[in-house]
Amino acid sequence: MAQNKDEKRPIIIKKIKKGGGGHHGGAWKVAYADFVTAMMAFFLMLWLIATSSQVTKQGLADYFTPTRGIRGQMGIGFEGGQTVSEKEGIKKLDSAPPNLVTGATPSGVIPEDPEKISYTEAEAESALFEKAKTSAEKAIESDPEIKNYQENIFLEQTPEGLKIELMDSDKTALFVAGRAELTPAGQTLIARMVPIIKQLPNYMTITGHTDASPLDNNNASYTNWELSGDRANAARRFFIKSGIEPERPKRVIGMADRDPLDREDPRNPKNRRLTIIMLKGSHIALPEGAFGGLGGAPAAPKPSPEAPAAPTTESAPTASP
Repeated sequence: MAQNKDEKRPIIIKKIKKGGGGHHGGAWKVAYADFVTAMMAFFLMLWLIATSSQVTKQGLADYFTPTRGIRGQMGIGFEGGQTVSEKEGIKKLDSAPPNLVTGATPSGVIPEDPEKISYTEAEAESALFEKAKTSAEKAIESDPEIKNYQENIFLEQTPEGLKIELMDSDKTALFVAGRAELTPAGQTLIARMVPIIKQLPNYMTITGHTDASPLDNNNASYTNWELSGDRANAARRFFIKSGIEPERPKRVIGMADRDPLDREDPRNPKNRRLTIIMLKGSHIALPEGAFGGLGGAPAAPKPSPEAPAAPTTESAPTASP
């Protein structure tokens, strides 16, 4: 009987299907396809950035740069729309009240009309800036009057424009100590920069810097902030007196000792300086065909015979050296 029972027991056969992706399945194919798509988008973005003009890049940078807070809201890293009020302590307004622009680092240059500056014009402008820098260096080397001041002049091409640094040294000072009065050497250096500036149809900024030495003037309200701003403005007036168009200076800034060239020695004489930047992509009104036919520079208006003459004297608060 036991043998008959074994014969009637059903035989079960298990079949295992093999193939496909094994225990991984096909998910890796989807992940790989996503990776290839992401890499293609990444390299496409790099190509677009590489072929974009400087003006386009600056516009994108400025678009994403926060400007000011919004009333009752948080900005990026700061409280929005709050300013000090003497009567109410902290008072919420739409924006802070306007103040003297001093000590603010420029965040970039915004052209007068970005749509009018093409890629070709931006390239031509860059070439003109490089040519001006080269000719300026040759002029400095060949000019006997400023050859002895070579250590006081520094030229550099920057994304913002052509930078001209006029700085003090152990032998030479641009201004009288503690005052916004140009020395004869300072007047000579500024006057020799005029032909260089006139090669470019661009607006300019003038920034004054001091070293970290406190002023000994018995006036607590007149500090290096005021002195640096006054010196920048004195340089602006002397530029105009020397032939620079009054419309060309676009910003006059005082930085005190907050942006030293020598950070290890805040009292180094070269920290006392003037920084002039010829702004790229921002053109003053000049006659057509000037500067080799550079595009983008609008025509100059006819001068008015009643235009006031540029000031010829400088005044600044007196401080002891």
